[in-house]
Amino acid sequence: MSVERKTSTIVSTVTGAVLCVLLIPVIIINLILIVGSYRNPDELPGVFGIKPAVVLSGSMEPVIRVGDMIFIHNTDTALLKEGDVICYLSSGKAITHRIAGVTAGEEGEVRYVTRGDANNTEDRLPVTADQIQGIWKGGRIGGLGSMILFMQTTTGMILFIICPLLLFLLWDIWRRRRADQEEASHTAQLEAELAALKAECESREGRVP
Repeated sequence: MSVERKTSTIVSTVTGAVLCVLLIPVIIINLILIVGSYRNPDELPGVFGIKPAVVLSGSMEPVIRVGDMIFIHNTDTALLKEGDVICYLSSGKAITHRIAGVTAGEEGEVRYVTRGDANNTEDRLPVTADQIQGIWKGGRIGGLGSMILFMQTTTGMILFIICPLLLFLLWDIWRRRRADQEEASHTAQLEAELAALKAECESREGRVP
């Protein structure tokens, strides 16, 4: 195999691997969000106690920005305290705000007063323990949430899922055909060398007195 062919093969292999490394985690997170939301609409979907969530508002800026992908961890609500950032559900919508205070309800149940860092006032209704989905410990990826939302659109699914799969399939077909061609060329070269060697041997035998 020539140096140019070796270099081309290495480049194509590395490119395919990089695309897989970049796209597969994004696709997996997207599938978790879509499948989980359908299976249990009253709870954030997650794996191994970690729940990815897309930030849709700027109420927690500058700590958390619009379009971020944040990761919510399961927690014991009894351990929550003022200053913790929690994610809770309100009317089916996930909200991530900071605990501004802890109070007791009419029947003595614990309630959490929350407020977004960018807001001037506390949230209108206190949060109960059964609403809480988990605690935010600081994990976030800037802009990934916007990409996830875009991938859930028809255009996004075509660009980020269907097209990469087709490209990978075409690349695999091209790689296999090229490997077959190189093997056939190598085999033909060996056969030609063998035929030349055989002819030379026969020629030498014919010259022997």
